[in-house]
Amino acid sequence: MRTNRWTISGGILLLLSTLLILVMGCNKDPYMPDGEATYYGQGDGRFGGNNEEQPLLGSIKIMTYNIHAGSPPAYPDSVDMPAIAKAIATANPDVVFLQEVDRGTNRNGYTGDQAKVLADSLKMNFIYYSAREYLRGFYGVAILSKYPLYTVRKYLLKLENESTEQRVLGTAYIDLPGRDSVMAAVTHLQHNSATNRLQQANDIAGILALSDAKVVFGADLNEQESATGFFNVFDQMLTRTCIGGNCPRTFNAQNPTSVIDYLAYRPATAFSVITHSVVAEHYASDHLPVIAELKFHR
Repeated sequence: MRTNRWTISGGILLLLSTLLILVMGCNKDPYMPDGEATYYGQGDGRFGGNNEEQPLLGSIKIMTYNIHAGSPPAYPDSVDMPAIAKAIATANPDVVFLQEVDRGTNRNGYTGDQAKVLADSLKMNFIYYSAREYLRGFYGVAILSKYPLYTVRKYLLKLENESTEQRVLGTAYIDLPGRDSVMAAVTHLQHNSATNRLQQANDIAGILALSDAKVVFGADLNEQESATGFFNVFDQMLTRTCIGGNCPRTFNAQNPTSVIDYLAYRPATAFSVITHSVVAEHYASDHLPVIAELKFHR
């Protein structure tokens, strides 16, 4: 009987150990790009909270910025996060949409968490959305906000074939002053396939259609204004903050010749554009930061 009791006890321990391993397996590193896992970094509500009794915002300033993994094109073997932070601080946005954001990659010898570093420097909240593993770290997009972020979601966009990269749409609600909120959405579309970009635009349209919330959106779409088929889809779901040949060029930062970085919103009746411009920062990245101020219509 003693032997049987030990056998039963050993079986129970083995079962408990197996269950623990399964639970740990389900709670894998949240930077992993497959599935809905999203890195929070405990940075989503540090600043701007307890704002219910504050007055409603009359307008909101939004920025999109492809930060080129913090590597200045003139110095490709280095990372200069203070220069990126300074470019953002110059415009003083309420919300920032970031693309090409590294975490722990050891690219150019930098192993830090770029979204957190920028958020800490700017005293903003942040959410990082991993898109894929890269150099033993992760590569993706992020949202920075002066106000708390909640109900965070990450969506995998269409992966066309082996020559294309996994891309994601990241969303989060922003707790604005005065019992108000808006959804923020960030993405970075495929660089080497126009058909894949169109597929991804359709994916985003379907995702955003699931909510009737006010949305502010920032992205490196990797698509020029002349792409009629793409913008026939895009402009049905979002209103760009600038349309037409007079929009300031965003790429490349050293000699801007094209617009591939965009800010937008929905529904069209929720906002109107007060200003749209680029920040003249030609050192820190190969893209210029794009900034717009939107007036609320409630």
